[in-house]
Amino acid sequence: MRATVSGATPAADEPGAEAAPALAGRFLTKRTLISIAAAILIVGVVVWRADIPWGEAWEKIRSANPSLYLLAVLVYYLSFVARGLRWQVLLANSGEVRKARRLTPLIVASFFVNCVVPAKMGDVYRAYLGRVREHIPGAKALGTVVSERLLDLCVLMLLLLASGAYVFHKKDSGALVPYVIFGALLCAAGIGVIVVMRAGRGTRLLRLLPDPIFRRYESFRTGAVSSLRRWPTLLVLTVAVWMCESGRLGLVIAALAFSSQVGPSQFVLVALVAALLTTVPFTPGGVGLVQFGVSTALIIVAGISKTGAVSIALLDGSISYASLLIVGFLVFAVVNFLMSRQAGTAARGEAAVPACRDDGVPATRSAV
Repeated sequence: MRATVSGATPAADEPGAEAAPALAGRFLTKRTLISIAAAILIVGVVVWRADIPWGEAWEKIRSANPSLYLLAVLVYYLSFVARGLRWQVLLANSGEVRKARRLTPLIVASFFVNCVVPAKMGDVYRAYLGRVREHIPGAKALGTVVSERLLDLCVLMLLLLASGAYVFHKKDSGALVPYVIFGALLCAAGIGVIVVMRAGRGTRLLRLLPDPIFRRYESFRTGAVSSLRRWPTLLVLTVAVWMCESGRLGLVIAALAFSSQVGPSQFVLVALVAALLTTVPFTPGGVGLVQFGVSTALIIVAGISKTGAVSIALLDGSISYASLLIVGFLVFAVVNFLMSRQAGTAARGEAAVPACRDDGVPATRSAV
């Protein structure tokens, strides 16, 4: 019998006690190494060819206030706490109750993967971690991640429009138009897909697919559609995420003593533009592209010097990208170690099943 949105979780998508691939085998793949090399090449070309006073920017970074910088780091990682709470709500809405403290490390590990692999593959990896470590059906977990990204994008666009209207109410807002169009198109496409899935359109055609594929689609649809309930809670947590992201940039600006030139509405706008650029899957974590966007937006929005804009972009990138390579890798390694140990324990438990029988008949695994 086929599963439905309101039905039981499909058996074909149930997590098993599968062994997680080795850490080195998962990280040191050809695709990962190529993406890292591409990011290094992009940064190298920018450093070599761009007409930027790197020496002055470096001196400015060296004079940054360390206390404010560390506070910016703390605020950035607080955003992962809000993300963990939000994923907990999304999963609970779709019938999967989990603790936020167990979900947050999975999000950090997925962000690390996004830093080294392009095309937001870390989101798919998070769904895999949810399946193996938290026993959440993989397709359903991926559905909640997709809904989370759509929620992020819609709230980001609303905040971007609000801050942009305030900053540019007496200026030419032409520089903001491409970002608004790009974000609006993504929002429209995402909302359209959710509406179609919620209405159950195309189900008759999808039933022609092999049964396991159809069941996985139904599980994905459950995660994507059912998770978008309890709107007030989700909106508050999403706004908290973007306020942490904006606060990080604001503290970086304060650490470099540019607060008198870049006000709250301006750095919020720049932070949101940077977040929007991370959705472009050209480089891992948007490295290079985000820093270029931040420095350009600061020059246009706040009118600060090229040296100041570059120093802010680089120091901010040291938190949102470089620190995540270190902290994220550590979390990634710990999560994989725990999964490997969990798989080993499950394997030993299965191997011990025959010894549990005392009737002289070898124990066999039930096919049911």
